[in-house]
Amino acid sequence: MQRGITQPNWRLLLGAGAAGLLLFLIFQIAPEVSRIIRDPDATRHIAKAEAEAAAVRFAEEHFGGAFEPAGTVHQIQERLYGYLSREDLGEDYEERYGQQYPVETWQVEMHGEDGEVLFVHVHMDTGEVVAWNELPGKGGRKLEFGAASLAARAFAIERGYPEQALHLRGLPEDGTIVFDAADQIGDAKLTLRINVRQAEDGTVRVTSFKPVFEVPDDYADYVERQDQIASILTFAGYMGLSFVLFVIAIIYAALLRRQTSFARGLLLSGIFLVFYQINNINMLDGIRASVGESAQAGPFTIFMTVLQVLYTLGVAVSVWFAFVGGDGLWRSMGYNLWRRRGEPGFGADVWQAMKIGYCAAFALLGLQAVIFLVMERGFGIWSSADVTQSTLNFRWAWLFPLLAWCAAISEEAMYRLFGVGLFKRWFRNTAAACIIPTVIWALGHVAYPLYPWSTRLIELTILGLLFCWLFVRFGFAAALFAHAVFDLVLMATSLMFLGGADAIAAGIFYIVHPVGIAWLIHWWDRRRPPKPPAPAPEAPVPAAPASAAGDPDPA
Repeated sequence: MQRGITQPNWRLLLGAGAAGLLLFLIFQIAPEVSRIIRDPDATRHIAKAEAEAAAVRFAEEHFGGAFEPAGTVHQIQERLYGYLSREDLGEDYEERYGQQYPVETWQVEMHGEDGEVLFVHVHMDTGEVVAWNELPGKGGRKLEFGAASLAARAFAIERGYPEQALHLRGLPEDGTIVFDAADQIGDAKLTLRINVRQAEDGTVRVTSFKPVFEVPDDYADYVERQDQIASILTFAGYMGLSFVLFVIAIIYAALLRRQTSFARGLLLSGIFLVFYQINNINMLDGIRASVGESAQAGPFTIFMTVLQVLYTLGVAVSVWFAFVGGDGLWRSMGYNLWRRRGEPGFGADVWQAMKIGYCAAFALLGLQAVIFLVMERGFGIWSSADVTQSTLNFRWAWLFPLLAWCAAISEEAMYRLFGVGLFKRWFRNTAAACIIPTVIWALGHVAYPLYPWSTRLIELTILGLLFCWLFVRFGFAAALFAHAVFDLVLMATSLMFLGGADAIAAGIFYIVHPVGIAWLIHWWDRRRPPKPPAPAPEAPVPAAPASAAGDPDPA
């Protein structure tokens, strides 16, 4: 006899969901809404086309000749953004320096008729050119340091910088003239980085102008160490151990093929593959922005996207084997936590799982908000920025929330259905079986720009164990819906904060559409006759004792 899904305590679930939603609205949504009310223009930016027109006008006036835009991306000074976040100086900086030295710009890549490559940074609110950089080409020559520094100083004075406030640094290795200016925010000091070259006709022109607030060395060193640790844990801990789980999933899929079917999870794996490949194309501008100012930004972006497409194919295969192996593991232990289509109660199970998923997702969103609040107030965590995740760098921002289904399908398959099933079979204890796959899953998020790196490990280990509890108690479908709704709410709200009726409508659709999916499955299942029951396993492995923590057995 196979043990199935525990019936929920609806009063408890609804109460937890309502409380969590209230906490999420208070601590996550209300501050952002308040900021928009105080500054209605905060989410309004000039269009990319306007930025490109401004860049073309500047390039033709300053450099001469004809230029064509070759790509525009949302660029962020990530180190400065993080420093201002840590020191709580964001509003002060915006008030004092935001108009002249914006942290975020439209970065327009320009190609000249003679092969010049020029990057122009345009203010996202005013359309003013605030910085530029012409990559070294064949035309012109470098000046001696003395002549170059004099020309750079004259240019800075012409732009309104007081001569007495410009302190020249020594000869840099790359030939850039660097002045320390008087402006300062916290311990970050303004520097002007200027390059000058002499054209063939003898005229001297400024080929690069970059006003930058340099963060303190101790902050830069700390962030670099944190990023290195996060990278090691991501590649060795998350990707390495996930590959081991993939190999083991193949083995168990083959060993337990009589308890399951290789058709299990094919549809969900296909949905993951299609949605994630859409996301890979959608992220082209984000990858291009992460490359920075390079003449090879375009080819490198294509190369990285092709690698990501191939990697996604491999992940889709691993997800499929996780479905097959995980289903076989649980059925071989006498559990049915993921009903097949055609089994009695399949549609009703999906409909109930959707309702459990919404309640659980809202409760977890509130818990996450409280965790971040406690860690921010008690441990001083802070966030930086990542241009690859900027909604302004998605080709089609309204498709961004599809990634929520990719995360829910792949992670619930590998780390809950298969991971927990594997370690439950090995350890004979549900609570112990939840820990290892949850930590592996959490390690996959430590590279996010949240500091220190351990922040997300702690947060997601807590949330991951609760996802495990949902799974073993209410089944795979409940955990899948909870994970999807959790991510959909976060992604959809970020989409809605872009502003505009279309973004708001799309966000609302993404938040509520799982209800429609569950209803359609329930309706379709009731119209089709049930399939014959699958044969029972020949020799099921005895289940873990009912006293094991987290066991889905009824009390």
